Amino acid sequence: MPIDREFHMRRRAAVLLSAEVLLGCTVAYVGKGKEPLSKIPVKQREPLQKRLDAYVQAYRARKWERLYELVSGTGRGGVTRSKFVARMKAEHGTGFANMPDLLEFHPDRVYAGDGGGYDIYGCGKARREGLMFNGIAVTHAVFEHDDWFFTGWSFTEFPNERCEALSDPGWKPENPMRWDQPMEEVQPESQSVPVHVDSPKL
Repeated sequence: MPIDREFHMRRRAAVLLSAEVLLGCTVAYVGKGKEPLSKIPVKQREPLQKRLDAYVQAYRARKWERLYELVSGTGRGGVTRSKFVARMKAEHGTGFANMPDLLEFHPDRVYAGDGGGYDIYGCGKARREGLMFNGIAVTHAVFEHDDWFFTGWSFTEFPNERCEALSDPGWKPENPMRWDQPMEEVQPESQSVPVHVDSPKL
């Protein structure tokens, strides 16, 4: 009996030790996890993440008045709140839509944008006329008026790039977007080009 008891005590100790080692490895792995907003000043990361979450939520719920408060001056293009809301309703209908509604955005990395601001790349999910789209997406963030605002968002390519490509640490966009113009929804109709629609052949 003493031998059996000693055997069981040693076995139990070995199991506990293995569990501690496994837990330690898990904690170490999590601690080394990638910080998507690492290029943003430390004190500004949390405020930016909160504003980004609010931006996505406004799109998902189609709260266009709320979205207006999160769009940068360049993105608004000088239009009033009421005109902005009207244009968004027209372009983001449920039965017909020129533009997709952003439903989810999970940031993965940040690059400095041309002309200032930051291009935030990540995995995006959107809906247009009941159809779902997934792929690498980008939004442009700028710090103005003592807060973060967004000039717009888009999928990086068409057909959409698979989110799995972001597992490559060296991934970079082949065609970085320019963010020196208003959102397509508020541009004059002659300048606005619907998302995911092929250009007419000449």
